[in-house]
Amino acid sequence: MQGPFRGTAYYDRMALRVLIADPQPFFCAALAAALSSGDRFDVAGWATDERDAERLVARTLPDVLLCEVSLAPGSGLSLARRLGERPRVLVLTREHIGDVILDAVEAGALGCIGHESSVAEVAEAIENVGAGRFTIDADRMHAALRRISANRDGRGAEPAALSRLTPREREVLRLLARGMDNEEIGAQLYLSAHTVRTHVGNILRKLGAHSRAEAARIAVRVGVADPGMRVLRIEGPKLESR
Repeated sequence: MQGPFRGTAYYDRMALRVLIADPQPFFCAALAAALSSGDRFDVAGWATDERDAERLVARTLPDVLLCEVSLAPGSGLSLARRLGERPRVLVLTREHIGDVILDAVEAGALGCIGHESSVAEVAEAIENVGAGRFTIDADRMHAALRRISANRDGRGAEPAALSRLTPREREVLRLLARGMDNEEIGAQLYLSAHTVRTHVGNILRKLGAHSRAEAARIAVRVGVADPGMRVLRIEGPKLESR
């Protein structure tokens, strides 16, 4: 509900309007049904890609946007950066919180929780974010901080180089590490292949990498790539997995 009652006792008694953005439609539908079962939330709808989510935000004016980092296609973090302070953004991710929390905060999100959260925990986080309170699962805070420390400070020069990447470049690197080419990355992030090529060049320069494969291996070693990612390395006529 938009209007003059934000921040007042009257507004605080109103149901929070929530929009869900996640690449899995079945998850969106199930979470929407769960959140709609009581009178705490008014679920305005859900979307699986960035542009549809942005159109729904403009049409439904939600209080809280609950979004994943990677959409299909698109990026929840790119969307959060464009939206500014309204709606307030809560990142609900399948990735490790320690890998995304800094980028989420930079993008303007007011919270970050994992998919292992129960519906009750998600509901509590939505209410906190709707009230303007930063939210991260306290039980998982220590693990997230340890992950951030390991990624940024504990592995030599590579984390220092990663810290020089812009949030968009980290998004491109994460997709590059999945083996996507420039056209596929562009389709995922709504960028032209030329723009992706520029980002990749900047990534290689900042990481001191000589190839996309080397940049991908760095991403795997420092935790930027998806968990369990394996990178193929070509040496002469042999193809081996690392």
